[in-house]
Amino acid sequence: MRQVLEQLELDPDAKVLVLTGAGESWSAGTDLKEYFREIDGKPEIVQQRVRRDASIWKWKLLRMYSKPTIAMVNGWCFGGAFTPLVACDLAIADEQAVFGLSEINWGIPPGNLVSKAVADTMGHRSS
Repeated sequence: MRQVLEQLELDPDAKVLVLTGAGESWSAGTDLKEYFREIDGKPEIVQQRVRRDASIWKWKLLRMYSKPTIAMVNGWCFGGAFTPLVACDLAIADEQAVFGLSEINWGIPPGNLVSKAVADTMGHRSS
């Protein structure tokens, strides 16, 4: 994803970036098994690197993108999907969109910027 975003950012024909889900969902979020369970018990530096690498495109790159970004939310938007959602300049949700933080089902509090970003932006963006 990072490579595609960086390529489009340099493309003079691309004037705006629109992110939407393929099929019936915006995103089910981060693969919790891969992101949390498969790195449990590994040295903390490994855990930090995995989380840092995952956040580069979802937050840093999108937040500072040189072109306008629009999140067009269709269907499900869960957990880690909130990070790119709130990193975009504008978010538009389909009437059927469903939002949730599924990490709590694993006994994991929502991490990174998700909780803060949702609290800071949802009120401003809802109609």
